[in-house]
Amino acid sequence: MSAAAPVPETWRPVRASVWLYSLDRASRSVDSARVLRLPRRRRSVATGGWCGLGNSPDLGTALSGRGALRSAVAASDVPPPSPTGREFSDEAARHALAALPGPYLPWGAGAMRPAGLVTVCNDIVLNGRRRLVELGSGISTVLLARLACQRSPRGGFRLAAVEHDARWARWVTEQLDREGTGSDVVVIHAPLAPHPRAEQGLSWYDDAALTGGLHTALRGDPIELLLVDGPPAYAAGHGLARYPALPVLWDWLAPEATVVLDDAERPGEQEVLRRWERETGLDFDRRADQAGVAVARMGGADPRTGPRHG
Repeated sequence: MSAAAPVPETWRPVRASVWLYSLDRASRSVDSARVLRLPRRRRSVATGGWCGLGNSPDLGTALSGRGALRSAVAASDVPPPSPTGREFSDEAARHALAALPGPYLPWGAGAMRPAGLVTVCNDIVLNGRRRLVELGSGISTVLLARLACQRSPRGGFRLAAVEHDARWARWVTEQLDREGTGSDVVVIHAPLAPHPRAEQGLSWYDDAALTGGLHTALRGDPIELLLVDGPPAYAAGHGLARYPALPVLWDWLAPEATVVLDDAERPGEQEVLRRWERETGLDFDRRADQAGVAVARMGGADPRTGPRHG
């Protein structure tokens, strides 16, 4: 929360000094998990009832011998508040996400920021989204599944997460199975392969695996919310890796669908947004990039990412 505005007593975070593992999610492989080289020190992490995020059986083995005890997401890790103090911070987002309790999940620095995930959850709730597609899977997939299960009866929603890494796809699927989300939440394994829509030298999800998986998961219904958080685009020369998302899936979108691009502050994603806007006429809300995401609504409507007062 911003120091510029008094914090109501009921919203003051409870702080606890804890150790957390921090993984590099970009590899999406438990075997090749690399530990972020952060200073070895304890940090105070705002818990505030934040639902623990479930550990893979292989996680301890993968990290053993690496000196892996590091701070993950602390108040000092997030961007400073703006002069107006009106942005929705990661710290406040953790309080909101505490409404989605469940087993601990391995949260790493590459995971979607809490404030960005709350932006997506707000759209689901405010616009009644029931057909969701996420490119890239992980912690966000499990938390979105928890929200969908919480709000809709079984069969009332469908969530498909597309993942290129087979091991990570299995782990996310096993976690969803442990939480009893059922067949309405599906992880589609689609390896990266050459694609006519991809930039030269880059890959995209295998077309047959992607379209076949979406047909099965959505059962012919259009996508009401598309979250683009994959494939990995962090490496040098891969900044445009996520560009094919809209050209490939444009005809799958519902007339008033919401499109969300994560990591919107990076130069590559900024160029992707410019291309999408030029080619589709969509207007992405760049104010949302304070949460790490950019948001657009089909049909010319403004995206409803949260309550609007004052």
